[in-house]
Amino acid sequence: MTTVTSTQIVHGPLVTERLGRVLTVDLCAAHDHMSVAKDSVLPRSSLVVTTAATKMIELSKAGEKLQSIVIVGTSADPTEHPDLRDATENFRALCDKWFPRAKLYLQTRSVDFASYDVRAALSIYDRVFVRYEWGTTKGFSALTGAKGTQLASLTKDLHYFDHLILEASFYRGSADNTKDTEVKGWVKRVQEIKPIAVHILKGMPHNPKGAKVRQAPDGAISSIMEELTETHGLAATLHEDEALMS
Repeated sequence: MTTVTSTQIVHGPLVTERLGRVLTVDLCAAHDHMSVAKDSVLPRSSLVVTTAATKMIELSKAGEKLQSIVIVGTSADPTEHPDLRDATENFRALCDKWFPRAKLYLQTRSVDFASYDVRAALSIYDRVFVRYEWGTTKGFSALTGAKGTQLASLTKDLHYFDHLILEASFYRGSADNTKDTEVKGWVKRVQEIKPIAVHILKGMPHNPKGAKVRQAPDGAISSIMEELTETHGLAATLHEDEALMS
């Protein structure tokens, strides 16, 4: 018997402190039927858009309110979906029609924004939340598994966006981004990117290489925020790393 994988696509509405009342759409919810290719579990964009549309229409007709519609990815990063641009244009149209006061966001952990189609798609969102928490090539490679040299390319590509919010967690252990070299390098790179804001998240980093890490002490996090805000005048706020999916 063949097992069919079918992961929930739309979550919520959920109430969060950071983004208000949120509807979350998982563009990369694992599906091994109606997928983009035989060897892929990425769902077709038509399936995701139709599912999101059905839920948004239902909520709107019921008089429900939304403050945020957030696009995420679980089986892959949303920027890796081959139909990201087409899906995004549909999400924008749905948001404008059914919840015109809501903001359309995308949350990504990608470390590669070289694709023109990806950059064009991201330009459609009100805000793009990008994970960025490394100050040195060694730290970047340890926590992402990517080549250290890619950090410079990532920083350069992010500089061209004018609607980014950077997300960062700080941790210690076999990888430690609270060291002076890491913090100074991170602050310098953040200054180059010039995001709208920096959100420091309480919680653990994305960790594909299995480094044994723990959240940094509150005092260390406070010192990093002071360095960013008081010394360099960049907007930084502390938030819980709230779940966006039920």
